[in-house]
Parts: sequence; C-alpha cells; structure tokens
Amino acid sequence: MDIAKRDLDPVRGVPDIYTPTVAEIIRRFSLFSTVKMLVVVDGGISLTEAPSAFGVGRLVRLLRESRIGCKHFDVELATREGVQSTNATPAANQPRYTGFRFDQTEGGQASINRYHQIWCFGFNPDNNAGPDSNITQSFRNPTSDEELATLTTWMNTRRGGVLAIGDHDYLGASMCHRIPRIRSMRRWTNAQGVPPIGGALRHDTNQPFTPGQLAGSEEIPFLAQEDSKPQSIEWVPWMTERVSIFKLRKRPHPVLCHPSLGPINVMPDHPHEGWCYDDDEIDVTATYAFGDVAGDEYPTVNGEQPRPTVIAYGHTTPDPPYQLEKGRSPRKRFGMVSVYDGHAANVGRVATDSTWHHVFDENIQGIEQAGGDNWAKISRYYLNLASWLTPPGVGQWCLFTEVLKTHFTYLGFQEYVRSASAFSLGQSLHLHLQRQLGACWVSQWVFDVLKIIDLDLWAALKEWVRPDPARATLGLASPSFEALELAILGGLVRATFPIADALKEQAHKVAFSVDAHDHAKKAAHRVDVDLADKVQLEGAAIGLAELRSALTRSAKDLEIFLRPGTPAKGGDCRG
Repeated sequence: MDIAKRDLDPVRGVPDIYTPTVAEIIRRFSLFSTVKMLVVVDGGISLTEAPSAFGVGRLVRLLRESRIGCKHFDVELATREGVQSTNATPAANQPRYTGFRFDQTEGGQASINRYHQIWCFGFNPDNNAGPDSNITQSFRNPTSDEELATLTTWMNTRRGGVLAIGDHDYLGASMCHRIPRIRSMRRWTNAQGVPPIGGALRHDTNQPFTPGQLAGSEEIPFLAQEDSKPQSIEWVPWMTERVSIFKLRKRPHPVLCHPSLGPINVMPDHPHEGWCYDDDEIDVTATYAFGDVAGDEYPTVNGEQPRPTVIAYGHTTPDPPYQLEKGRSPRKRFGMVSVYDGHAANVGRVATDSTWHHVFDENIQGIEQAGGDNWAKISRYYLNLASWLTPPGVGQWCLFTEVLKTHFTYLGFQEYVRSASAFSLGQSLHLHLQRQLGACWVSQWVFDVLKIIDLDLWAALKEWVRPDPARATLGLASPSFEALELAILGGLVRATFPIADALKEQAHKVAFSVDAHDHAKKAAHRVDVDLADKVQLEGAAIGLAELRSALTRSAKDLEIFLRPGTPAKGGDCRG
C-alpha cells in the first residue's frame, strides 16, 4: 500500500483508550493543514479524466484522494478560455472559474487569495512553431501586467507556491513566460532557445520496450509514451554528507524523495520535451516591474540569496543506435525539474518541469495500470510538489502531530525513556518519521526549524551539507548532520512529554465512559496551533543545546590529538 494512502488511517497503532483523544487532535490540526490549490489550464488541456486524455484529470484526482501526514489537498479548477464566470459548486471535473484571470476579484479581494498554491498548465499560443509575436496576441489570452502585478504580490506577501509547465516550442508561453522566477527557470520562447517538436534538436525520451526496439531493429513508436515503461532520470544530490573519510552519503531534493523507495529516478517519457535552464544560466540580478509592483526577481534577505536549482536532468534516447519514429536525434542531457526555495527569502516557492506530459493522463495511464515501484515513485513526485510548494504556516504542524501521536503508540510505550539522551529519543523517532515522510522531508523540516532558532548555524549548514569536492578538509571534527537531526528530534520528544502525560491522564479518567468523546474533544482543544509552534521551537532548542554540550565534551577528547606528543626515551621499533 502506498504511504500516502496508508496515512488516511490517522490513528493506526493507537490503543482504543487513547483513540478518541488522538483522533480529535488530528482532526483539529487537519483544519489548519488543508492546502488550497488552484489548477489553471488553457482551453486545449482537458480537466476530465480519461485513459488517453490530453489533460490533468488523473493528477487532480490523485491530489484530492491523498494526504501526507495531516496535510491534505483541496483542489479547484480554472480555465482561461470562455466568458468570465464563477461556479461556486462545480462538479469534480468542472472549473470553478471560466475565463479566469489572475487579477479577478471575489468577495472584495483577489480570487487567488483563496489559495495557497497555483499550478499552471499552459498550451497557448499554439502548437504551430510560429514566431514569438504569436505569444502576446490577444486571443491567446496572454497574462497581462495587471494580472502579473496581482500574482507577484500573492507570491511575495502570501508566499504562495507556483508550479508552471509547458512543453516543446513555445507551448504555455502566453500564460507563463513572464511570471517572476518561472520566466527565467525554464525556456518558454524561441528567443530563449526552446527545443522543437521535430528534428535532431528535439528532446525525445521515448523508451524502447519490446526486444526488437531494445535491439535497435524495430522502431520506437510515438505512442510509446503511453506504455508502462518510464524513462530513467538523473537526480541531483540536494544533500551530500561525509559519513567517513572516504564515504559520502547523498540524498535527492525532497521533491524527488520517496519515503520507502528512495530517490525518485523515473518519469513518464515523451517524444519532445521542453527544457529548464541550468543554474549558472540564470540571471539572479534580474528585476521585474508590473506597474507599481516592482522588485528583485531573486531577493536577498539577511545576506542570503536563495537561487533556483535543477534537481533532475533528463537524457534523450539516442537514434542511432535506437530507431525513433520521429527520426534521428543524438543523445542529449537537459534540465528536467527546477525549483526555487523562496521561503528563505520570505517569498513563495516555485517549481517548473520540462513538460506537462510528465503528469498528463495519456502518459501515466500505462504506468499506473502496471503499478509497482515506478507508479509509486511518479505519483509521489506529484504529492511532493504539492507538499513542498505549500506556504509556511500551512501544514507546518503535521510533524508536531505525528510526534505527539507517537507517545500513544509502541514508540511512546517502549522507546521513549525519560532519562534517555536526546540522541537516543531522536533515533527512535527518526526511524519512524523516515518511514512515514522520508529521510529528505525530515531533513527539510530540521533545516526549516533551524532557520528560526539559529540563523547563523542554518546559513553555515547549507554549505556544510553540500561539500565542495575540491575542498581539502575531511571534516573529521564535524558532527554528522544525522547527529543534529537526532538531537533536535529528541528535543521535540522531550518537549512533548508534558502534553502527552496530561492527555493520557485525562483519557484514563474517563476511559470508555459514555461521554469519553466529549472529554476527548475538550482535552484536544487545549492543544492548539500556538502551543504547537511554541513546543516545536522549544524542542528544537533543547536538542540543539544538548548537541552543543556533547560537542564541548568531544572537543576536550580531541585535545590530545591536537598537541605534539612526547617521544619515549630510548625507545625504538625493536622494543
């Protein structure tokens, strides 16, 4: 069973006596952990799920059906085509907004203020490989300056997350090619050098499937994009940590991290994908101006300037030696997925992809039907995007509720010893959270909370866990990042002991009584988001203090190695 589905049973493993209390806490925090999403499409992209549909119906259903921890997704739809109207009660595959514009209002404020994320799937101007002048023709519904001013303000002040995707050529440029950050992280226009639909310069990732195709004696058809074989992708290490003198441990970005299967290293294939810019191709000094809304595209805060980064590369299928229906094309490496962590600069996060065929019904149908690890990884990619793009303050208590819940499971009963060190407490919790959320997500949470309690250490750690291969130092005296994780998680366990104790005491007082559920609700109401925020920061500080104390003791142990020794008098190798 996929972990995202298993999470739909929030009290799994909790004894009956505590179930009402834990269920009520999770229910209450879920009210603050609903991620509101708006999926915006051009008219050529379908919202209705169908086996070979050119659209996002299956993606939308997956998001609506899934949850990660206590975080779940409420997805509404919009199309930029048609006369502007709002349907307050749309069916599952119907748009709430027709003729949608980013600057339209509802209830006296911008409609987009109802959402935490906006996912843009653009098709316009057309699929005719025309000139860039087509992009801004009025009947292509290009995004206006007024729309961009509203959208940029939402991205900056509300930290709204944006995913924007096109395909080959200039597909999607009318909607997306001027959105801040998005516009410079991916190629959208002919002027930017978009890959074409045909010819040797296209990005053809269709995979050989039959023995003849694998041998190069049979042609790989265009419709290979609909079969059950995905392409392999090259994930880029997000965290690289030296765990011994000669050994490095690498992890992908959290967007490409599966909780139990490791790196997400596959993606649906397609005969002509788009292209994300490499990191060093992006002008991080660029500015934008949409009327009165102007600023730095990549702002600097507290001396830190987060930069966009490619987290996955694709490799085209070479012809020769294979035979591709669309003709010869040499092997090429291209940026496939790029992300920008705006939270570090107090703005929204952004992600883009080389093609929306990585999520379209026609491309995922065969992989989903086959099931197995490939579908588990690819579907988790979608959920990871939805989780990672969420603004701070939405769903940030999911880890807190998961930790609190463990006090009412075997972990709390058997592993959480009060006299144990933060490292020991953290180790038990760490293993549990890795199974539930994945190692990358645990690290991301530690990074996020560390930024709040110790900005200097956070800034230093960003470079520390991404070591320069040319750097001479082996970091022999540095603690592992895992030690930091264990200490902070152990501190969180320690900080939640008083809350768990009080809830257990109340549960035993009213155990199995007729009004047990009412008492559980009253007890759960005392655990609110303010308390969760306070306890998370207190726990992290407790763990960090214990780590520093341990490092101080370790530093004394190193002194003997740091000072010159005294040779033995008269001694030699012969005794």
